[in-house]
Amino acid sequence: MSIDAKARRKLFATRSFRREAAQRLNLDFAMVEGAVNALLAAGIVPCANSDNTEGLAIDGAWLLMAIGSRVRPDAIARVTPRFAEMTLQIDGDTPRAGSRAGVPPHGVTFEAELVAMFRNAWNAARAPALAPFDALGVSLQWSDGRGSVLFGTIDCWEKGRPRHRKVFASHPLQLPPAPGGEWDFVHLLDSFRLPAVGGIAFSPPPLCGFIELVAKTVDKTAESPLKTERAKEK
Repeated sequence: MSIDAKARRKLFATRSFRREAAQRLNLDFAMVEGAVNALLAAGIVPCANSDNTEGLAIDGAWLLMAIGSRVRPDAIARVTPRFAEMTLQIDGDTPRAGSRAGVPPHGVTFEAELVAMFRNAWNAARAPALAPFDALGVSLQWSDGRGSVLFGTIDCWEKGRPRHRKVFASHPLQLPPAPGGEWDFVHLLDSFRLPAVGGIAFSPPPLCGFIELVAKTVDKTAESPLKTERAKEK
């Protein structure tokens, strides 16, 4: 295990990190502690990526998925990878190719999008003051008490633009027939509702707070350049 990975493991094991994570996400401390403990015990976090910033983003994504899974600690190591492996089914108002034919699209996973979300949030924090501000939202949902089908959504609001939503699922979504035969010409997300019975949603303020926490609490990570830029401004 690299020095950076050891530092991340030491951080995630502290009650102070878990306590602040719970506060920022507006969740019960026990819920966060159980999820983090389960990932550490299973050796899922910290990840082995040699790039510390990328490794930190991956760890942050898995922590968020584990916390949001809302399952018993002994089931987290089994359920969280299922959320990570969900594939993109709807991008904005456009179904992904193959989703209607029952063939899951390849190469775009929920994990990859969450990791990119963490990196992009840190990059935006270091960008010039006039850069567009993105508000982010994430949800994890399930179709029944057994989690037969899992869903995930990522919302992005950018100044001057409408909300953009990406929908992920553990199985190909069977979309209802579209008026006129083409979903591309209607507001799909205003008409289609996921067949979910439960879940959790992370709204922009708590989610951004958690992303910031993951970066700022580890030395020599994605937060370091931000500290450098702030130091120059003083």
